[in-house]
Amino acid sequence: MSDHRNRILGVILAGGASQRFGANKCAALLGGRPLLEWAAERAQPQVEVLLLNANDTAIGERFVAVERIADEAPREGPISGILAALAEAQRRTFTYVASFPCDTPFFPRELVSELMKVLRSSQADYAIASRGAIAHRIFALWPVSCRQQIQHAFANGTRSMRDIEHWLEPTWADFPGGDGPAGDPFFNINTRADLEAAECWLSESRSV
Repeated sequence: MSDHRNRILGVILAGGASQRFGANKCAALLGGRPLLEWAAERAQPQVEVLLLNANDTAIGERFVAVERIADEAPREGPISGILAALAEAQRRTFTYVASFPCDTPFFPRELVSELMKVLRSSQADYAIASRGAIAHRIFALWPVSCRQQIQHAFANGTRSMRDIEHWLEPTWADFPGGDGPAGDPFFNINTRADLEAAECWLSESRSV
């Protein structure tokens, strides 16, 4: 990550309301550790600096190891958090932002390098992780040069990660398998049942 042309700022997106889960997912315990710690542990070695996008100041106070940045438009979805990270990256002279969700604890440890590889080998604007036919759009690598176009899309009402593709051309890095229940490295925890499934997989994997 020392090459100045490829300085990558990472951001864990935790600005959502966690409505299906019923509480803030960042603090939910998996294997005795908060989900945010799982995400940070996997993301931190892949980027130069890691930030947490969260609008709840209590999250930042609880997880002081990760610097918190807030959205300019809270409750407006993940694009708002990505824009906040892109603004911070530009201010700090980074060239890319890698985005990660807070609720996917087993994502690949080589995620960012694979995203960079496919982006460099294409004419696309940014790179997204996928597993087969399923795109995992929060896991993405964004050149800071895309910031203005994303701002324009957001100002015109774009809120879904899928709809960004009307404004920017993506490419995909496919990850066929890895850690996680059923070998899915992008297994995400939306509900208490998902958390139980992740806990069961973790217990089984540790006993092997």
